[in-house]
Amino acid sequence: MPGCARCCHLLLQLALICLGLQLAGCGSVIDADQARICRAVAPALHDEGTEIVETQLAPVRNAAAALRYTYRARGPLGSAPHELICRFAAQTGAGRFDLVAALADGAPLGEVKLYILKRWWLEEAQPEARGSPLFRLGPRGAYWLQQVLGGLVLMGVYGLVATGFALVHGLYGRINLAFGEVAVAGGVYMLVAVSLAGAAGRIGPLGLATALLAGIAGAALLSWMIGRTVFVPVAARVRSPQPVLIATLAVAIVLAELFRLTAPNRENWLPALLNRPIFVAGQDGFVATATPAQLLAAGLTLTGISLLLGLVRFTGYGRAWRAHADDPLMAALVGVRVPRLVGGTFALAGGCAGLAGAALVVAYGTITPGEGLSMTLKALISAIIGGIGSVPGALLGAALVAGVEIVWSSAFDIAYRDVVIYCLLVAVLILRPGGLLQRAAPSPREF
Repeated sequence: MPGCARCCHLLLQLALICLGLQLAGCGSVIDADQARICRAVAPALHDEGTEIVETQLAPVRNAAAALRYTYRARGPLGSAPHELICRFAAQTGAGRFDLVAALADGAPLGEVKLYILKRWWLEEAQPEARGSPLFRLGPRGAYWLQQVLGGLVLMGVYGLVATGFALVHGLYGRINLAFGEVAVAGGVYMLVAVSLAGAAGRIGPLGLATALLAGIAGAALLSWMIGRTVFVPVAARVRSPQPVLIATLAVAIVLAELFRLTAPNRENWLPALLNRPIFVAGQDGFVATATPAQLLAAGLTLTGISLLLGLVRFTGYGRAWRAHADDPLMAALVGVRVPRLVGGTFALAGGCAGLAGAALVVAYGTITPGEGLSMTLKALISAIIGGIGSVPGALLGAALVAGVEIVWSSAFDIAYRDVVIYCLLVAVLILRPGGLLQRAAPSPREF
């Protein structure tokens, strides 16, 4: 019992950290590029030397492609409040950069003024001034903090896909090489849902959350179908693991080509939402920054990881999974519903992969079919290093792989980064074949 209490306490702490990251990423869902353009318009409407002090930037109700910018203009004659409404041609695509109308204190700018504003002023507008950092930190410390902030998303993505390998390997002792493309599918489904939400109106927090859930649910359904129609039938007919590897690799190739061929027919970029940089720490020489989108993506992945750990460790599903992993026949005899367990495991593993793909879309704006193979290899290496079949081991391996990638890319030639990762895998297989947690050799399907 004391051990369970400590585990619950650690999981609660991790969940609170993840919640903090997500709260840091939440707020008004505003296109960062449109916000930059609207802020640049305000100085053009006042005399040179007037100080613009922003008070609010928010979407316009019932207008999907419009922003309301309120500010105070401070000049030699005093200070006065003003309101500027910027309307754009579209919310997504190339039209989101096209300013089609501007209303200054309720009065629309004429066509000539708008043309001059767009043709000369906006093209030569200076980038937004850098804000002061939240904390003071030396250049070296700020540089490594920047690498850590960038590595949080990477670690979460590798960890989620690696747990998919661990969950399925725990039941069958086989590897599903299609999980990378399932993650890509989650990102693609999210982009399709965002496109549909954008066509219906402004993309708000509810629309973004719905698109995220659509990506996760779509990937979970896809993984369940792969398990039901390909993985389980092949694994039941042969004792060798090679046919399962070949079959799932074929599925991965089919999915990658399908996404590549259909890419021109859909919107493949998330609008630049929540992308205004937050200046975290540093000094004049270098300041570590993060965007709300990156913090939100990191919070989502780490929340998914903590929920998965709690699910496998403390729920009836986790007990059934561990029982089947230890002795499938005895688990069936004592009442474990094996078909339901297998279907739920494939759906859960696919949902984790889908969350990883959706988090990549939130953090970086897009996902491409070519990323599936790289993601599969890195996640598989993470699972093997941690101890294939162990969920905590997969997460520990993902943290190690992401850390090595970040450190090597920061200090050495990035061209040799993958070589170092593969050498790390070879070293672990030679020196510690059971993985970091020594779970793979004696009992490959233990938690």
